[in-house]
Order: sequence, then C-alpha cells, then structure tokens
Amino acid sequence: MSVVVAKRYAGALFEVAKERGTIDAVEEQLGLVNQIVAESTDLKKMLYFPGIAGEVKKKVVEEIFKTEVNGEVLNLLKILIDRRRESILEDLQASFVEIANDYRGILDVNVTTASPLDKDEEEKIMEAFGQIYDKKLRLHTKVDPKVIGGVLVKVGNRLYDGTLSGKLNRFHQELKSGR
Repeated sequence: MSVVVAKRYAGALFEVAKERGTIDAVEEQLGLVNQIVAESTDLKKMLYFPGIAGEVKKKVVEEIFKTEVNGEVLNLLKILIDRRRESILEDLQASFVEIANDYRGILDVNVTTASPLDKDEEEKIMEAFGQIYDKKLRLHTKVDPKVIGGVLVKVGNRLYDGTLSGKLNRFHQELKSGR
C-alpha cells in the first residue's frame, strides 16, 4: 500500500521538478534526506513516532534540511508530516528515481562482485547490457565477498546471476531434484 502512495507523491514531485528543471537536484536531495534519516536514530524515532505533534516535526525537519534541500523537497517533507506519511520516504525516493530514469531513458544497473571491477570490466558489462536494453545505463557497483566469483547483475526487477555461488546453488538444486 505504501508503495502505491509513494508512487503518487513521487509522480507529483517529478512533475514539479520537471517543470522547474530540478529533476537531478531533487533526486540527489531525496537521497540525502533518506541517508540523514537512516543514519540518525533520534531523527528517525522523532519522525516516525505518532505522539509527536506535526508542527514540532516540521520545525525540526525545516531546521535540519533548510540549507540542504530546495523548496520542493522541503515542502514535500512537510506535506508528508501533515498527512502522517513520513514512513514512505524510502519508497518515495525509489519511485522518484524510477520515474526520473524512465523520463531520461536511463536504466540503473546494480553489479555485485567479489572484488572491485576495473574500467575494462565495467565497460564490458555496460556494453553487454546496453545492447540488451537499448538504453543509457548508470552503473552502481558493490563488492560482496559472499559472491565468491563471477558477477551478479540487477537491472530493474530482473536478476542475472553469473556468480560462482549462484551456479553452485543451482547445481545443488538440480542434485536435490534428481535431474
């Protein structure tokens, strides 16, 4: 339910940002807001605690973010507080990024490997998936030693598992099923 609501708010915010030419800034600022909220347990508790008056929350939010975000994002935060929708911030950011990327023709590609990729490896991945999706790609890399070897690529809601651990898991499943 909150994802649907978040998409509505994200869509409205996107239209305002598009009209004002601030799509990139709003995307970055939503990320900053979520990062600050995630890193501060006190702020998170205050925002999500229903016993604290909305006016108090709005004053705190304004004090923290007035120099960090533009008017559109600050007004959105206040609207979310007024409507008791503070908990949708993460979903709202994800929805905004999705809408903005669709508008720009960009596709986020999340790549997880056991060790950092060099530029050649990144370019090969970008080239391969660029041909599949025929869009401009934005690569996000993450190192996870549990991957063992190979690469795990997430594009939208699709997962391409070329990891050694993934292959071992599939092999294990095949052995269990008797194939």
